Formats: sequence, C-alpha cells, structure tokens
Amino acid sequence: MSLTAEAELTMAKRKAKETAARSLRWLLNGIADAPPVAITGISADSRTVAKGDVFLACRGATNHGLTFTADVIASGAAAIVWDSETDGQPGADEGVKDGVVMVPVAGLSDRLGEIANRWFGAPSRRMKLSGVTGTNGKTTVAFLIAQSMHLLNTRCAYVGTLGAGIETLERQAGLTTPGCIDLHRNLADFASRGARHTALEVSSHALAQKRVDGLAFDSVLFTNLSRDHVDYHGSMQAYGETKARFILAQDARHRIINIDSDFGRQLLARSTNDAVAVSTAGNTSDEARLFLQMQAVGRDDCGTTVRIRGSWGENAFYLPLAGDFNAANAALVLAQLLCWGIPLQAAVDALTHVTPPPGRMQKVTLPTETLAPTVFVDYAHTPAGLEAVLGTLRAHCKGKLWCVFGCGGDRDKGKRGAMGETVARLADQPVVTTDNARSESPGEIIAVVMDGMPAGSSAIAIEDRAAAIAFAIAAAADEDIVLIAGKGHENYQVVGNLRRPFSDYQVALANLAVRLPAEGRAP
Repeated sequence: MSLTAEAELTMAKRKAKETAARSLRWLLNGIADAPPVAITGISADSRTVAKGDVFLACRGATNHGLTFTADVIASGAAAIVWDSETDGQPGADEGVKDGVVMVPVAGLSDRLGEIANRWFGAPSRRMKLSGVTGTNGKTTVAFLIAQSMHLLNTRCAYVGTLGAGIETLERQAGLTTPGCIDLHRNLADFASRGARHTALEVSSHALAQKRVDGLAFDSVLFTNLSRDHVDYHGSMQAYGETKARFILAQDARHRIINIDSDFGRQLLARSTNDAVAVSTAGNTSDEARLFLQMQAVGRDDCGTTVRIRGSWGENAFYLPLAGDFNAANAALVLAQLLCWGIPLQAAVDALTHVTPPPGRMQKVTLPTETLAPTVFVDYAHTPAGLEAVLGTLRAHCKGKLWCVFGCGGDRDKGKRGAMGETVARLADQPVVTTDNARSESPGEIIAVVMDGMPAGSSAIAIEDRAAAIAFAIAAAADEDIVLIAGKGHENYQVVGNLRRPFSDYQVALANLAVRLPAEGRAP
C-alpha cells in the first residue's frame, strides 16, 4: 500500500470513528435504543431543522411536535425522536418513516437538558454560569454582572430579556430565557469565543418548562418576589416555590439571596450555611453566613452614594444608577463579583462605571437642551415594579408625576386592578393605555385597570399607546416628570396576531422634539 493510500485509509477510519461518536446511538445512549445513524445537529423547533439533524418532537401545551413530521422529513432530517407518552399522534411510528429513523422516548421533555448537554459538550461546565431569578430586577442584575466583568477585562456573556451575546446582544424569540436547546447552543458558542462567565436571567416560565435543565450553575441569585404570572402558576405559593426550587435545588457553589422580603428570609433559612445574605434594609442573618449590606447615604437625579459592609470588608462609593431598587440590584451584583474572587476595591471600581440596561429607568434625552418635562422609559409591569420606580421618581419630581402605562393581554389578570391602584396612589396624573393586548380587547383591559383606581381619580384613558405618550408629553409642564412604563426596551407591540414595530423610547423622543424651539428642530 502506498503512503498516500495508507494516509487516506487512516483519514477514512478517523472520519468513521468521529461519525460513530456523533451518531444517534451515541446521543441517546442510556435514554433509548437507536441505530448508529450519522447526525449533524439537534432541534426541537420544526422550523429550524436542517439536513442531517435530529428533530426532538416533544409534547406542547396545544400540540405535539409530531404534527410537523411531514415538514421535518422534507427538511432532510436524519431522525425524529418523539415523546411516546402521548398516544395516537400522527406519524408516531417506531422504525423508519419515509427514510427517516423514528425513535420513541417516554417523557422526552424531561430528557432535553441531558440530550442538549451531551450534544453541545457540557458548555455550562466550561464557564462560570450565574443564574438570576426573581420577579423584578433580573435583567438589571444579569446585565450589570456582564457589564462589570467586561469593565474588569473579563469576557462575560449575557442571556435574557434584552437578547444574548458577549460584545453585542442579538434579540431572541421573545423569551426571557431561551428554550433548552437554544440555551445550550448559546453557551457553547460563548465558550468557543472565549467567554468564561455568563449571566443568565431565569424566569419562572423557564423553570416550569425545564429550559435550564442540564445546566451546571456556579451561582444562583434571588432578587425578590411579588405578584406576577399567577395566571400561569395558579397561585402565589406555586409561583414562589418555582423560584425556591431553583435557588435551593441547584448544586451551585454560591447562593446569593436578597433577604429584604419575607420570602427572601425564608429562602435563606431553608438554604445551607454557604448562602450569601444580601440586604439594603439593614437586615441581618446568622453570623456564620457570608453577608453583604449596602446602605444608601446620599441620592441625586443620576445615582446613589452607598456604604457597604460585610464579609469582604467595608467601602463607600457612588453608584450611577438612580433608585433604592437599583441599589438592591447592585448589591447582588457586588456579592457575585466578590464570590468570583474579584477584590473588593476592583469590584467597587467597576460598579462606579456601569450604565443601566436599555429600558430600565432610561432617560429620554434630546441632543439639544430645551424646556420640557423629564421623560423616563421603564419596563415596570407589576404593582411592585411600578411602586419602586414611581417612588424613586417622586423624590426627584419638582412638579407633577405622570405615568403612562397599561397591562398585557393574555397574562395575569389579577394584577391589573392592583397596578391601577398603585399608579393612582403614587402618580399625580395616570394615563392608562394599551400594552401588548394580544388576543384581548384593549378597551376591556383598560376598564379593569381603572376599576382598581379610587372614585374620583384623575386618570385618563387613551387606548392608542402612541397617542397616550404624545398627550402626556404635550400636556406635562416643564418641571414635570413623565414615566412611560411596561414595555421598556421592547421595539414592538402585539395587538391580536399582529406584531408591529413600536418603541416607547422613539415615540417619546419624537414628541419631545416637538417641544423644541423651531430653530432647534431637525429640518
């Protein structure tokens, strides 16, 4: 045999070995019997299946992945692995269908994390993964962790409501936490690009739907708990326990818990002694635990001067984020940095240079100074979230405090009246409008919100959101503050089945520009 032929044979054997190592049999080892079919990728979304992929057909809330068998076969899939716990599904054959291998797996949804982790090479174990859960603050905490690590010259990725990425964020498919396979794929991509840390928002829906299964968390963080998503979980107790399971059941090195709520203190009591207790209200815990206390000692329109003390020492610094709720967010971020071995002074220095994430207490700024109300855009969409933001703005408001807000359709209906009551109590002029109405009538949602307001409230209802924003900015005096709440960074609005472009920030900016003197306007 010639040297060339021998080299070709060696290469062929190596390719055959690699193919066998990435076969369907390897992927499902210990899960189901499967032939050694060569595969090139995995997907649980029939729309993204490519030639040579395995389609993982799970049971959904309204249908089964097998409904899309014909489309998947037409895409050139190598195999379909399907959840066999639902009988009588179309195409639910075992063996081969139209040249595509069909493999049944009972409870497939419960095995997606294991399968994804295997396919992508356990990406969460190639980095330190920080998972942030809670009703409010997840985005800010996760975003600031990633931003702080970048300021410390360490590559850290972010995944959450704002998107996913390292240097720049790419928008996801409308989910705070991506689907299980997409999430593992993201982490694998980050690891290949040199990220050794990732900050991940973990929603209660993601936990209930097992989107974070198969991940190894270095740290788990809890922000707070207030009413949200009760329509999905059934009760506040069930909602809270979903969060608690994530904090308590993960085999994480660090558990970082804000104890400024009854639920946070309960979580701490149920956790092991290695948990870090974080407080901005002076709450204390068992002295055997690690702790971090942050106290606001000064405030201005742009930020807060804070003093800290705890297991890592004492310090004081200026945090360029307004509001006590942001001090609470920053305290969790600081605790995470310290748990990762960042020296206290270096961690503090990073936090003095952070900027808020888009749509979180984001000031709408014109390039030219003009007399006009101060306008903020914020994502607050719960009673507690609105209370925190309005409370912060009240301290800086010299005139009237306006609030333009609505409630999302097809979501927790029980919080609508409470949101109305909160805004009526804390704002001088509520303007109730449409949020993402989805399949519900915007007018009916608005009526429920206004029913939660006291008789004689000054609230104004304007169904069209752009018109509501325009009205508030035109009617507000120069010394007033206008908060546009509920959608934050979102650049769309969902009405019925239509997802149309819409940005609170851009609409507000355009209306502020109308108040410019004629010589200051763009031609």
